[in-house]
Amino acid sequence: MLFLRLLKESFIFAFDALRQNKLRTILSLLGITIGIMTIIGVFSAVDTLRNNLQNSVEKLGSNTIYVQKWPWGGFGDYPWWKYMRRPVPKIRDFEKLANRLQTADGVAYETSMGNRVVKYRNNSVEGVSLSAASHDLYKT
Repeated sequence: MLFLRLLKESFIFAFDALRQNKLRTILSLLGITIGIMTIIGVFSAVDTLRNNLQNSVEKLGSNTIYVQKWPWGGFGDYPWWKYMRRPVPKIRDFEKLANRLQTADGVAYETSMGNRVVKYRNNSVEGVSLSAASHDLYKT
């Protein structure tokens, strides 16, 4: 019985304090609301970024690895000078990977060269882009 009386008096005291200090009450509620909305916004932004990243990685395939000098989508303002020192993958790197990867369904090598001159007998064509790939490319 004493507990219920103390609980009732506490609620009456709190309600009276809220009624007398309306500005403080409104500002406190506003601060709590802004804080909760900010937390919800941050979590939503993080989830959206995670989903976008996961979707872009899923486009590559769940069991596909690409090894190359330049990053995918390296357009615009990206630090290209960091990638200048990376070596270009060679055919011997492909052969080593193909020998070492025991569980891989396929290992492929692809190369391309742009702005070349192609000659056949007396004919020549300038500005040709050439691309070539190994026979396992369809498996990757």
